[in-house]
Amino acid sequence: MKTLCTLVAFAALGQAQMNKASYQPSEENFPNPERGFYYQTTYQVRDGKASPPLEAAGLAKWRDSGVTLIRAYYVITEFRDAPLSPAMLERIRADFAALRQAGMKVIPRFAYNFGPIGTPDASVERVLGHLDQLAPLFKANEDVIAFLESGFIGTWGEWHSSTNNLLGTSAGIRFANDNTRAIVKKLLESLPPGRMIALRYPRHKMEIFGPEPLTESEAFGGTPKARTGAHNDCFLASANDVGTYTNDMEREKQFYRQDNLFVPQGGETCGIRPDARERAACPTALREQEQLHFTTLNSGYNRQVLDGWRQGGCMAEVERRLGYRFRLVDSETSTAAAAASELRVNFTVANDGFANLYNQRPVEIVLRPKAGGEAVRLATKEDPRRWMTGRTTAVRISAPLPKGIKPGEYDVFLALPDMADSLRSRPEYAVRFASAGVWDAATGMNRMAHVVKIGR
Repeated sequence: MKTLCTLVAFAALGQAQMNKASYQPSEENFPNPERGFYYQTTYQVRDGKASPPLEAAGLAKWRDSGVTLIRAYYVITEFRDAPLSPAMLERIRADFAALRQAGMKVIPRFAYNFGPIGTPDASVERVLGHLDQLAPLFKANEDVIAFLESGFIGTWGEWHSSTNNLLGTSAGIRFANDNTRAIVKKLLESLPPGRMIALRYPRHKMEIFGPEPLTESEAFGGTPKARTGAHNDCFLASANDVGTYTNDMEREKQFYRQDNLFVPQGGETCGIRPDARERAACPTALREQEQLHFTTLNSGYNRQVLDGWRQGGCMAEVERRLGYRFRLVDSETSTAAAAASELRVNFTVANDGFANLYNQRPVEIVLRPKAGGEAVRLATKEDPRRWMTGRTTAVRISAPLPKGIKPGEYDVFLALPDMADSLRSRPEYAVRFASAGVWDAATGMNRMAHVVKIGR
């Protein structure tokens, strides 16, 4: 009886007492998956010779430099009037395999030409047929796809200058017609339901899915609207980003301010027109990336704009804040617990990034025995996509401990691994927090300043 009473008292005491800690922010620029500057690769056949396939060794150099994303452009001109060949499909599959080996993810984009403006695209029937062919490949490689740029339509797959009526045009404005809607529908059907597409112009999402942006209750619900994001291929290049926005620009930007909280916003800069010299400089660049919630940008284009950010002193901030940037503010855990009881873990997380997570990802509490041995991973119901930019979020977790957990002292870690079983154990696909001294590079976990004593 004495032993039983002692154990009950021990468990109750452990659950009642909490060990508290706070953390210092880190200004370090470090890689995190599915966000940041991307490196672009381009498949194209020129003079009868195709671009070489991606190689893991070369990609790994980019990964080591801090780049976690590749935008893989597939310019499939030779298939404008034919199905994709088995060799082409195998080429794409092999590229994705190389990216997986290198620890990176991909933003694919398909186009039927690489300019100049007015070069033919394909018929709607051909586009839909190609997407049917690509669907099994997308499904098999969902783990390394970050999101898909809509592509296919017009010059550079940039949704203008279609030669096959894939968009309508009125008074110089390109609008979504029946062909456009059919392609968007097929894009979403071809991708696994856990992945999103990105449209080139805000007006097209507003035309297809309605003028109201996503709400928090609609977000991540798996609907076509909730799976459709944005990319801007001429960010800051002119007063209206070279036609990205219509004369209703303020309404379209306001749409993005809300909608992009829950979907990716990618793209690139493309130059500086005379009316945009001030606009392309650091103050506006930072303000718009924050307001429009930019997730990723091209690291190599446009050099004039990017060099201007370096000279203006804001490039380091852009590098740190593109996408999400989670920071552990404080935490507390039970000082002790018994097997088969619940471990309490509370923490506050700030998101200092321009944007939020857009792909689903688990949150785990990991207990690693100080005496050595296998770590214990405790699943939670927390959704880190809801840790919103510009906010701090209080997280309260009560995680059941397994009956068979060995007694002893355990270090406590916070882990956000990849959702896919194929990548879950790989540190390069895990989320790192911007708090000093917490990152364990060998395991891809974030160390909390706590030790929990587990009793029988």
